[in-house]
Amino acid sequence: MSDQADNLRQLVEQVTPQVTPHHARRIVFLSGKGGVGKTSIAVNMALALARLGKRTILIDCDIGLANADIILGINPKITLDGIITTGQDVRSALIKLPSGLWLLPGAAGIIPRQALNHGRLEAVLNKLDNSADFIIMDGGAGIDEGVQYLAALSDEAVIVAAPESASAVNAYRLIKIILKRSPAPSIRLLINRAGNDRAARRVAVGLMGAMSEFLTDQADYLGWVPKDTIVEQAGRERRPFVEKYPGSLPARSVVALAHRLIQPPPGPNRAA
Repeated sequence: MSDQADNLRQLVEQVTPQVTPHHARRIVFLSGKGGVGKTSIAVNMALALARLGKRTILIDCDIGLANADIILGINPKITLDGIITTGQDVRSALIKLPSGLWLLPGAAGIIPRQALNHGRLEAVLNKLDNSADFIIMDGGAGIDEGVQYLAALSDEAVIVAAPESASAVNAYRLIKIILKRSPAPSIRLLINRAGNDRAARRVAVGLMGAMSEFLTDQADYLGWVPKDTIVEQAGRERRPFVEKYPGSLPARSVVALAHRLIQPPPGPNRAA
């Protein structure tokens, strides 16, 4: 049993990054399950931050399923996997959009886990640090090792959940896994595709109550984004809804949430 415990401890140490002090706030968007609109929220939130005058870099870290470039209507030539596996200069992959947002497109294929776990992604973040106020990362759905690693690299994790019970349950599982690791980011909750404020708050209050009771930790409730057909319409047109339909309820909600995101969450922050 002791050998097994030693092996487990070594594995955890191997995949836990040693995060150094940094300037840019690193915020990862995660979800306990797919299909809750996480990537759309991450892209539109990053765009809103850029439009508010914040130097913002969006990195698509959804390994193997990257599609932030699709939402933004971009066909990248160099992606994150190329940077990580070949050691190319990260600046060669950055794309500046008219809004002022910078995009580091995601992996076109599967990035080897070893590339993530040996500090290469952290090296990319460090190279970008002085060029941004915010580094927004769109992570994968679920609770796998890659997701946990991204959370450990981040100052804040925005957990995107939908009002459905399965989404809330999986969001709690994800939060529980994230908080077991060290360093752990601050947790912020965002409820997407809600029918109204009451439905969104019910999910958020349930998650925060479970965290307080069973994890003895707290989360910051950012707010909610309403369900609306314009989100899917903008996706079909390969345009972010904040840009395509700025007067819509989802767009106005995301802009309001971006203003809230600018304010750091309660508690310590690893950004210098």
